[in-house]
Amino acid sequence: MDLSRGRGAATTTAEESAGLFAIGIDGRDRRTLASGSFPGMRPTFDRRAIFFRASAATGQAPTGRGGAQGQEVHRLVLASPQRAERVSFSLTLRVDRRAEWKQMFEEAWRVMKYRYYRADMNGYDWAAIKAKYEPLLRYVGTNEDLYDLGNAMIGEMSSSHTGVSGPATRTPDRLYTTRLLGFELEPAAGRYRINHIYRDGPADKDWLDLKVGDYVLAIDGVDIKAGDNYWKILSTTSNEYIPVKVSKTPAGEGAKVVRIASVTNLGNIRYEEFVANNRDSVEKATGGQIAYVHIRSMDQTSLERFRNEIDRYWNKNGIIIDVRYNTGGNIDEQLLDIIERRPYMFTNPRSGARTWGRRPQQAIAGPKVMLINQRSFSDGEATPMGFRTLGLGRIVGTPTAGGVIWTGSYALVNGGSVRTPGSFAVTYDPTKPNNYGINLENYGVPPDVWVQNTPADEVKGIDRELQAAIDEVMRMLKASPGQKITTDDRIP
Repeated sequence: MDLSRGRGAATTTAEESAGLFAIGIDGRDRRTLASGSFPGMRPTFDRRAIFFRASAATGQAPTGRGGAQGQEVHRLVLASPQRAERVSFSLTLRVDRRAEWKQMFEEAWRVMKYRYYRADMNGYDWAAIKAKYEPLLRYVGTNEDLYDLGNAMIGEMSSSHTGVSGPATRTPDRLYTTRLLGFELEPAAGRYRINHIYRDGPADKDWLDLKVGDYVLAIDGVDIKAGDNYWKILSTTSNEYIPVKVSKTPAGEGAKVVRIASVTNLGNIRYEEFVANNRDSVEKATGGQIAYVHIRSMDQTSLERFRNEIDRYWNKNGIIIDVRYNTGGNIDEQLLDIIERRPYMFTNPRSGARTWGRRPQQAIAGPKVMLINQRSFSDGEATPMGFRTLGLGRIVGTPTAGGVIWTGSYALVNGGSVRTPGSFAVTYDPTKPNNYGINLENYGVPPDVWVQNTPADEVKGIDRELQAAIDEVMRMLKASPGQKITTDDRIP
């Protein structure tokens, strides 16, 4: 009986479905015992029934990868007539928190000792560091205290991608959710005045006809004046669509009420505005010659977006690749593979645009500039370093954060974890032993052109880093012009 296949969705062909199967020891006479998937499956001793996890709401196998929260234990009797039933049980679990915290502290220390990428622990006496912090265990009173203690101990090694974290001792109920209208307000003439409307946000709709400079007189039917806490209104409203009374003057002449479909998070809207405004600036400053892309993090979503944007801008004469504020991940190889591509051939029929036949098409044939800052982190640093090592272009901005280690995590008994850097990141240098160049941890990739936005720039909306990148890419373009594809249909 092939019971092991029930531990998850079975591997199937197009003609087969996931399920539990019986099969002879010679591999023949296979038959289906039950259809479906059975996560966490455990057979009974006599193999006449199995236990498995199921979603509490549906009784079906859960589709996500989450833990046991919100799940039930079910029993499936395999004999005919086959039947499945929920298993009801209760138990009393007593946890000695102080013993648990001590065990977690010991395990976090031990995991770092045997999994950290340097056996010498960066030259620190790891046993002495443990002895320094272990006496403080007697003062730990919550999970959070234990995490702080573990992090203080691990922090002695000055390594990134480390830390102890996990569930809170007490999780307070979320009593309210704040709704956001998609604009910012400032006090003016005893009222609140709109000083910014987020691009493509909930307030940026033609039918609302809101403008910077309009006065907000009331929110959700409550009159507001300068100094009033309007966030309290937005945190207690029960409606998604919020009526907002606006006027062109603080006195309220010609006031109107609009209904705004509020949101609970502006993060993505602010990000897309940041990208769109930067792209507009580059487009205007370069006469449409240079592409601009921003890589938010080093994950699959960002990689797919980057590929789509290169497909969109492949015919530009150059590109600015912005990795400022990049939080890291692990797609540097795929990104650099695309960035370093160069055209080598055309395959054109007698009709159609000459540009269609360029190979490869998913590439930028022209000067490339990468924009970095102090918040480019982890793989957001490995990528510009690879960009430099491969000689792909120039780097503009400020040195990166200096936190580059390949890391993993180790589970702790309470459901928490300790992050454990198991591999170091070092540049390739064929002139050095082992071809090892610069260790990127605590290094910070330096730019070729140093420039930094000041706090005053941030307030005024000035991006001198982007302007420097524009200047640099245009200088490079002038020195080495990019593509010269014309509409000439003649075949050589």
